[in-house]
Amino acid sequence: CIPGRREGPKGTKKAPPRNSAKRGISGDATLLMLFTSNYDLDDSSKDALQRLQMFSNMASIEVTAVAGEDRSEFAHSYIKQYVNDQFGWEENSKGVKIKLNIPLGAGDTRPLVRRLRMLGFYVVALLQKHDQQRAAEVAYDEASKVTTVSLGQLSIQLKVGSMDNFIPLIPQTFDPRTKAALSELGGLISTEYLAELSQLLDYYFAQALAPAVVVSKNAKLIETLVSVVGKQKDVHLLAGVDAASYKMMKSLYDPSDTPNLRDDILGFGKGAFVSIELQCSSTDAQMCIREIIEDSPSMTAFSSSKSALFKSGLFFGVHSNGDITPEVYSRASLIL
Repeated sequence: CIPGRREGPKGTKKAPPRNSAKRGISGDATLLMLFTSNYDLDDSSKDALQRLQMFSNMASIEVTAVAGEDRSEFAHSYIKQYVNDQFGWEENSKGVKIKLNIPLGAGDTRPLVRRLRMLGFYVVALLQKHDQQRAAEVAYDEASKVTTVSLGQLSIQLKVGSMDNFIPLIPQTFDPRTKAALSELGGLISTEYLAELSQLLDYYFAQALAPAVVVSKNAKLIETLVSVVGKQKDVHLLAGVDAASYKMMKSLYDPSDTPNLRDDILGFGKGAFVSIELQCSSTDAQMCIREIIEDSPSMTAFSSSKSALFKSGLFFGVHSNGDITPEVYSRASLIL
């Protein structure tokens, strides 16, 4: 729409650019302005906005999460697509078929997507052992609270750990880098969390979490964990990032060469594995990192899918010097 307002079909000039002195955006009816939020629009805020010409016709629309049969269809489609993508399979040719019989929850789909990615990890693990069998099943047993992922005669039984992570009933490691990292951590990790951390690292190296986020009040633990992960094959390291003083990302009005964590990560290349240590000395510092550790692509002004930061290769170790805020807690994969 924007180029069409500036030039005609053959490149002839039309109206002045929307940000020129002769034409402000407040009178531009071709611009669609959207605000999104997890919270209801306050009446006083709505009244203030509607005093402006560009927002005079503003409407508040509640968007509800997918539910019922649509939610079931979404879950089946998502896990199949996740597994097929790992092998480069097309769904209509030799793609996997998955029977899904698990609780799908209600409301926000982000927790569901996270669980589906973890379950997809185990389907992939079984397919790597027997890829001639393309029909998998994921079933939850209410009595035992156990989820079973099966492929032919092969199966893995899972329990739910802290932070809603799936963990095999019989502990095992799937990536040699996980075993190497755990051996270097020594006695820093208590046995209570060892199995869950092991599985979290397996998820990370398989890019099943986007991103993996470990939070602790133990500075030495976070520093060592991030360093150990950063030593593994194909993983880059960004240590000692002070969230109180270092920008997480540029704002719209910052100079293009402003140092920031988002650009530092992108500098390693699209899809790179990066282990990042975030030091949060205050509540404000924790608020600064909430977007960068969130399970969604990082976008800035004028971002496109090409310039977005996708987080499936990112491992964040967060040291909190004080109480962990709800914003950080809700984004954590594991708290040590």
